[in-house]
Amino acid sequence: MKKYELMFIINPKLEEEERDSTIVMVEDVLKKIKATVIEKEILGLKKLAYEIDKHKTGFYVLMKFQNDGQSFSELETKLNLSETVIRYLIVKI
Repeated sequence: MKKYELMFIINPKLEEEERDSTIVMVEDVLKKIKATVIEKEILGLKKLAYEIDKHKTGFYVLMKFQNDGQSFSELETKLNLSETVIRYLIVKI
């Protein structure tokens, strides 16, 4: 199993309930693709390096997980279609 990091930025204008449901949605998709979440770190509201969709801040979440590396298409599709996630990045550790 290979280790990966997923960093995603949630729209800062959302309420806490909506942010939590977005994080749960990402965790559910990871479970669905048979990934094991090793660590979840909520970094909170931070200033963006550049403006994204007229947002100057974003709510950062970092997840480390293990997976075979072959089934990211469903995760990427879900993150791309989500209106609450404004950016994401998956990196192999």
